[in-house]
Amino acid sequence: MIEFFETMQFWHWIILAIVLIALEILGATGFLLGTVMAAFELALISYIWPDLSWQKQLGLFAVLSIACSVWFWYRFKSFSQDTDHPKLNDRAAQLIGREFALTQQMTGGQGKMQVGDTLWRVESETNLPVGTQVKVTGSRDMVLLIVKASA
Repeated sequence: MIEFFETMQFWHWIILAIVLIALEILGATGFLLGTVMAAFELALISYIWPDLSWQKQLGLFAVLSIACSVWFWYRFKSFSQDTDHPKLNDRAAQLIGREFALTQQMTGGQGKMQVGDTLWRVESETNLPVGTQVKVTGSRDMVLLIVKASA
């Protein structure tokens, strides 16, 4: 195995980069992009300095992999977070401002309310009777915060 490392050339790093790209295509979801970039960079470095020892090449590959992975993470961390619909998957946030009829009796400022096909836990400063029109003012840990709706 040591003999292989001692005879490493730039095209070994290119082959490694191609293999890593193939693995990335199979579904690594961006995890291998930093190592692919590091392998290509090391191919260039070992082409320019062909007498670079294998220990230095592997050490440089480790450092470059970490540096490139961190760079990709910083570059693309907000890529999938920007959206036109920030509340798309937040059902509780979608209900804020809407009015509903309270479907169950409240005790101690807490109760439950049917909204569509979902039974939500609700909290209010006061106990409200069944059938009261309530307005959702916010949410906390999937609990709807409600107040009596103004008539």
